[in-house]
Amino acid sequence: MPELNSASLPSRSVMPGATGVLSAYRRLIAQGKIEADTAQGHAAEALDKLAQALQARHETREGFFSRLSKRRPAPIKGLYLVGEVGRGKTMLMDLFCREVAVTKKRRIHFHAFMQEVLRALHKGQGRSERHEDPVRELAQKVHEQNDLLCFDEFQINDMSDAVLVLRLLDMVMALGTVVVATSNTAPPDLMKNQAQNRATMRPYLEAFGAHMQVLTLEAARDYRRGRELDAQTWLVPDSEENSAHLRQKFETETQGSAEPDFVSIGSRRVPVPFCKGDVAWFTFEALCGDARGPADYLAIVARFRTIFIDRIPALVPDQYDKARRFINLIDVMYENHTNLFASAAAQPEALYQTGENATAFEAPPHVLRKCVRATGSAEGRPPAQR
Repeated sequence: MPELNSASLPSRSVMPGATGVLSAYRRLIAQGKIEADTAQGHAAEALDKLAQALQARHETREGFFSRLSKRRPAPIKGLYLVGEVGRGKTMLMDLFCREVAVTKKRRIHFHAFMQEVLRALHKGQGRSERHEDPVRELAQKVHEQNDLLCFDEFQINDMSDAVLVLRLLDMVMALGTVVVATSNTAPPDLMKNQAQNRATMRPYLEAFGAHMQVLTLEAARDYRRGRELDAQTWLVPDSEENSAHLRQKFETETQGSAEPDFVSIGSRRVPVPFCKGDVAWFTFEALCGDARGPADYLAIVARFRTIFIDRIPALVPDQYDKARRFINLIDVMYENHTNLFASAAAQPEALYQTGENATAFEAPPHVLRKCVRATGSAEGRPPAQR
């Protein structure tokens, strides 16, 4: 993290018992747990102001006349933290969720929230009664349950799902629920590579963005880079010898008694080549070669604490679908603190290869750094900053 003169941050002193996001951030600096960073300081200040606004609204709403009037709460813009992997977004979200004095709050990975929404809408369609607008009805329920929604890894890949979820969030925020999100992609750039869907998506993205203050976290250093990979965690190249070494590690972890199984996702079954307990073995093709989505990966990591992946290839831009699935997989594994052991064609920084249609996949550093951070700790929880 870049060294910084303390004068570049707001000058308010930090008392030992002070509360609030900004005070908590400064306390981490004073304790030597993190280094001061200008962009993080500005984000902490914005999150602190948002927390204060939410608290003030809560206190106003609790007043006698406010309860009698039952008026819709005054709108408060949410905050969308955007920045590349390793800029400290999740650390800041940790501080915010811990410090904000709101009772009805929820933090959830955006993939998981999307799956919850789709299941709820599907369940409503299966009932005999007819709903005039099931999305609006669900939005009312979500609003009643949450004054604050916090999303990790906000990302949209599928247009049909995105239209439903963005429409729902627009209604939820219009009702007064505040949304805070972290993402590697600014709202205008969501689904940027799907030109045929951009016109359809634009009004939904604009409506979503109107409820949010977008803050770009332009830190000068990636806090995940420079950490050495365990030679026993990430085996290079993807040779027969390294596959054998990886297999030997897997056999040790499972006492040589792993068997084929499957993970159930509704009425579907995702095959698991070999597993025992919470340890599973897959090839890259088994995980990313077929048409799989976030729901599949969420179900897999919910079942398995440690996952071995054999033969991760160089990520060729022409194979956009596989690359996107790999990004989704690593996102979900990291957020759920899943241990990863793998054999691969190259070190993470060298996996990406240029090729025909390379512009269709413009974020190779994103997936490679995700690999690094997911493999960085075989003990589970990675370091706090990301």
